[in-house]
Amino acid sequence: MKKQITLIIILCAMTYTVMSSPVDMMIGARGYGMGGAYVAVADDPSAAYWNPSRLSYVERMSIMDCNWILQDVEGMNVNYVNVAVPIKYAGTIAGSWLLNHATLEHGELDSDGNVSMVSNPANEHTFSLSLGRKLWDELLILRNTSLGFSINRYAFNTEEENGAGLGFDLGISTEFPYGFSIGFTARTLGAEVMGYKIDPEFRLGIGYTTTINEMHRISVGVDGTNKLNRDYESIATLEPARVNIKGFGGIEYALLFDEQNIEIAVRGGGNGMALHNTLKNYTFTGGAGFKWLGYSVQYAFVGATDRDAALGYGHRIALTIQLDKLYPGQKKLFKETAQKEE
Repeated sequence: MKKQITLIIILCAMTYTVMSSPVDMMIGARGYGMGGAYVAVADDPSAAYWNPSRLSYVERMSIMDCNWILQDVEGMNVNYVNVAVPIKYAGTIAGSWLLNHATLEHGELDSDGNVSMVSNPANEHTFSLSLGRKLWDELLILRNTSLGFSINRYAFNTEEENGAGLGFDLGISTEFPYGFSIGFTARTLGAEVMGYKIDPEFRLGIGYTTTINEMHRISVGVDGTNKLNRDYESIATLEPARVNIKGFGGIEYALLFDEQNIEIAVRGGGNGMALHNTLKNYTFTGGAGFKWLGYSVQYAFVGATDRDAALGYGHRIALTIQLDKLYPGQKKLFKETAQKEE
């Protein structure tokens, strides 16, 4: 019973944060499996969420669908759909929809002093239009430098209230020699929902990627965030944390078979490593993925030292399809293109 009440309080806290500080969903399965260290590594349509400048790495029209499954909590669901379209001379444009659904419960006393639980569904929608464009291929030691932005429309509704608002994100990324990269994102800038200002989040990431013998790829990411009111000193009293610096780290190993265009990857990581983070909860993540031609299936899971604070164990499944792989004759064209490159 105590655990159930704690989860109810957490769900209510999450709803409260919709108006003051959206929860960091860490969209997608690859970034989630790497512990959330993805700002300088993202190269799939979920870059629209992590760092819109990294959309420039999505060179084919693609669609992604991702679902977050909470193992220990009923009545919650998170879904994300994204379509990314590269346009010559403009960059890669992406449209996405993020839906957070929670069934909230609160107790009500009747005339006899008995407590009955009342359910109240709540939905948060975020509709985003994003653009990532490469500025140059090489300038001194800066390579593949890109800029990006997102315009976000927030909508929140329950049986008792409805509201909406706007905000935007900015991102930049660049690569350096020897496989290093840096990414920076400023999220929820100028954002406001139902008269409540949403504090901005600043996220910096460093990545490293190397490929050995054209068959073994290793990617490492380290991120840090600073955001006001992200977590709470006390979930019961909702006392805001004025400073919240949080760390993320992850690593991925991928086995590449270029001739068959196959990639098999495993990854792991964690977050919560912090200079100052008032919610003393540390999570660990892991996952695996498989790519073939234009199809990608990714899986990730998360656990935590404080399962109540982290809503228990979670799972992610993400499916990405390159739409230009769907029409007849594409496989033949792929082979012809590979032969020309040789």
